[in-house]
Amino acid sequence: MAEVQCYNKGCGQKFDPQSNSEDACTFHPGEPVFHDALKGWSCCDKRSTDFTMFLNYPGCTKGAHSNVKPVEPKKPKTENPGDVMVVEAPRQRDPIKPRTANNRPSVDEPMTKLKLTVGASLKSALERLTLEEDEDKDAAGETADGTVKIGTSCTNNSCKGTYEGEASDSETCTFHPGVPIFHEGMKYWSCCMRKTSDFDSFLNQVGCETGKHRWIKPQAAGGELKACRFDWHQTGPNVCLSVFAKVANPDFSLIEANQVFLKVHIVFDSGKSIFEKEFVLRDVIDPARSSVKMLGTKVEINLRKAENFSWPSLEMPKTDTASANNGSN
Repeated sequence: MAEVQCYNKGCGQKFDPQSNSEDACTFHPGEPVFHDALKGWSCCDKRSTDFTMFLNYPGCTKGAHSNVKPVEPKKPKTENPGDVMVVEAPRQRDPIKPRTANNRPSVDEPMTKLKLTVGASLKSALERLTLEEDEDKDAAGETADGTVKIGTSCTNNSCKGTYEGEASDSETCTFHPGVPIFHEGMKYWSCCMRKTSDFDSFLNQVGCETGKHRWIKPQAAGGELKACRFDWHQTGPNVCLSVFAKVANPDFSLIEANQVFLKVHIVFDSGKSIFEKEFVLRDVIDPARSSVKMLGTKVEINLRKAENFSWPSLEMPKTDTASANNGSN
């Protein structure tokens, strides 16, 4: 079948309709925006004064190609061809001025817990995690009276030792204290960096540190603060913040906000890790219409804008934050 032209904005490619997948096209769903010599798209925050650079901006959304031409706006017609048509100039909209410390709500306003829903992917992951924890308790090698079972393997990384009685406690354990890293086809431990592309060689690497065997893996007595990658985008009336924390626990996580301040506390990774961060938001939101959705691989925080215009950034610049805080006191 002959290829046809795609009319999605920013694409411009030809495609085969019979092999048109849902992510074949990269395009801009919004409209071009030209303001104060800057050129960009309403769907993303990229701006440039150079028109060629604007035309070459890659799309911000994935979807299927479309061979449907966009509908051109109809031009008003006059009843008589000889009549002179008078068209009123469009009414200029007053520009939205950025909020200053004097007209911006205080960061000290009461906080509201955002509405939370749990996605199907996270529910499945939590169910699997519960089953694995039950199996781990059975296979942990610990009897009801707290002693270690004969034949229990050492839980230190790469140690091959097994518990054969009290004499095993005096043996030297050789292990890797770091974590495994897999990057660009290479496999190695963070503690000694001996890289290999062969997985069996990686598994058989002798530990780089010595110590005592650890027959029972200690239970985490509270999560460890860890950094998580996060990203944000905006779609008209909403700002979406994504925190990439896997298998978050909705029972122990708390995400709350007021009009200009967001506080995030996410417990994830079987309760071993905690992500905490506070955001002084660039502009005002409506906490009552904001929400949180927890998925298997990330937490999505959807913030409803108080006014429907594009934010130049997610957070207030540091200098503006200090003046805003002083102005609200």
